[in-house]
Amino acid sequence: MNSDNIEKKFDKTIFDGLFMKNTVLASGLVVAPIVAVATTLQSAVALVIAFSLITFLTVLISSFVPRDIVYAVRIILYTIIAAMVYVPVAVFADSFMNQQFSALGIMFPLLVTNSLIITRTELHFFKLDKLRMLSEVFFYILGFDVVAIIVGVIREILATGAIGDKIIGIHFTLPFLSTTFGGFILIGILAAILKKIKLIVRSHS
Repeated sequence: MNSDNIEKKFDKTIFDGLFMKNTVLASGLVVAPIVAVATTLQSAVALVIAFSLITFLTVLISSFVPRDIVYAVRIILYTIIAAMVYVPVAVFADSFMNQQFSALGIMFPLLVTNSLIITRTELHFFKLDKLRMLSEVFFYILGFDVVAIIVGVIREILATGAIGDKIIGIHFTLPFLSTTFGGFILIGILAAILKKIKLIVRSHS
């Protein structure tokens, strides 16, 4: 019975992180990097790598900060830890994917202050035991990654009629999707679709 409860909790963690409480589409967190940067599949992949490494490592290390430290000081410490994590990630990016990560611009260093690190940690993650926390952080990050890739692919195909060097051959393009305005429009449409799906799921549960 206990194993059944653990399995159900794990399934819920996956479902919430990827779907019901998706970081971007359901919670409205960390929208700016996707809107500003995920205009192609290549840029979306670079964003996913940077966001995933910085967020997961920062939350993991920050979870060891004593809880009896004043809240405001803890938030400052989380940001300092994120900045320290950013350095090796930036070195890795410069060594292996310089061009792709350069396209992230100012959004790359700004990932150290993303909402999953600054807000979600205190409100949710750090109230869980370590194993549950790490699994939830992983799937919340994965939820962000999936949305980033989907948005990057859709924007690249519809804005340019191609994906990478491969011409798709669609009969019309929507160049405005590669702009920030277009990114917000697409995120809004995807969020509305997710909300509709959630209503259907809940009505059948």
